[in-house]
Amino acid sequence: MKINGITRYLLHRLEFFSLLLLSALFNALPEKLVYALVRVIGLFAFHVVRLRRVVTLENLRNSFGKELSEAELEKIAESSYINIGMTFTEMLFFQRLLGQIRERMDMTETSLLKRTFEKGRGVILVSGHFGNWELNYTMIGEAGYPMTVVAKKQSNPLVDAYINRTRQESNLRVVSHGAPVKHIIRALRNREVVGLVSDQDAGKNGIFVDFFGRPASTPRGGGELALKYGIPILVMETVRTAPGRYKVLVREVRIHSDDTVETLTQRYTAILEDIIRDHPEQYFWMHRRWKTQPSKPVDGRKGDGAASAEINGGIA
Repeated sequence: MKINGITRYLLHRLEFFSLLLLSALFNALPEKLVYALVRVIGLFAFHVVRLRRVVTLENLRNSFGKELSEAELEKIAESSYINIGMTFTEMLFFQRLLGQIRERMDMTETSLLKRTFEKGRGVILVSGHFGNWELNYTMIGEAGYPMTVVAKKQSNPLVDAYINRTRQESNLRVVSHGAPVKHIIRALRNREVVGLVSDQDAGKNGIFVDFFGRPASTPRGGGELALKYGIPILVMETVRTAPGRYKVLVREVRIHSDDTVETLTQRYTAILEDIIRDHPEQYFWMHRRWKTQPSKPVDGRKGDGAASAEINGGIA
């Protein structure tokens, strides 16, 4: 084994055992103390470590610079770091949340999901890195809906297996990002709910749609599948209403007879943007969402409606 392979092996195990240690610590501490610690860590990361601070503030300026002052943008960025810290920390005491999910989560809007699912054609749920995105689909599995989610593989296989075990405890079937699309098609044909996270830069293979006034390369999988197989789409997000308390937001995405993949993707991206505008402090602004830009102005290209060879979009 090469030295770099040995180093990677040791680092992966150190990272994994650190994760287990943090999980044990957070499960032993009172919940209020955990959230207080996470708040301090989030503030430290933003003001001292300054991890991706430049990217975060640049994204916010480009999105809200004409509406908000620099001080207001910095406050949103600071709160975003705290929210991200809460989201990852909640994965470490997931069992505590899972056992109380119905008490902690306002699910009054999920009647739309129920009505859509009962049509018997399957459902595509599109979401973004907002609120607690990991809990976004937990409620679905806990409510008894058959569900498949697309998730990106973590670079550390031990951490990846740990996270996926956590997801599977919520009765979710996990398909890796980049896997053949046949796995998702099979789930839809079985009339399941399919979850796609569709707000990360999709590179040169994505569709450029408007997102906060700028072209953003967006995964095409949700729009392609919906049009090709006649599957309804909903946008679903879990907004944090307080530490350890949440509300599920569900929005209908209308599909028109003359829709292309581009127009449909634009429509649900606009819905996601509206939700983020209501709670900008809960979005993952540190992601380089607008990294890929079109080589020429977006001209409303027509999609061919054919499903991609690989699944687009996944939980980070």
